[in-house]
Amino acid sequence: MRNSLKTVFFLSSFSPTLLALALVRYLISGDDFLFYQLIFVFFLGVVLFCLIFKLVIVQGERISFNAKKIESTDYFLLVFLAAYAAPIVMRMVELNFRVISIVLSLLLVTLWVLPYIPSHPLMYFFKYRFYKVESDSGVVYTLISKRNIRDPKTVKQVVAISDSMIMEK
Repeated sequence: MRNSLKTVFFLSSFSPTLLALALVRYLISGDDFLFYQLIFVFFLGVVLFCLIFKLVIVQGERISFNAKKIESTDYFLLVFLAAYAAPIVMRMVELNFRVISIVLSLLLVTLWVLPYIPSHPLMYFFKYRFYKVESDSGVVYTLISKRNIRDPKTVKQVVAISDSMIMEK
């Protein structure tokens, strides 16, 4: 996956957070312009996620894979749950667009150079699970799969997403 697609794919993972922010904004200020902006960006993030995910599935390079060890990393979802709850808990009254823009710009630069992306919460919605898997050559990957994997030998065919991410087909 190209760095630009990988970065947009990861940024789309914050879409549910924007929905939580929109809910808080609605409860505090009603349906003002910022509320509708947050809802629009939420839907934009969901659409981008669906388009990029479908592109990876349809056009991703399929390779044979032999796994030696596997470990679930579904616990990373807790980080996203905390991010969704934070706006509601803090009851943010005003959002400063300049601060959000600076933080997102720094995040974009950081994501551009990372070879992998963390768990995507929308993928949990579609019943995908995340694993740390070691190949028989000793290389460690992040594996995305729809099934609950107990035996690493059952992973045979994968789609390459990036240098360090693969998805079971």
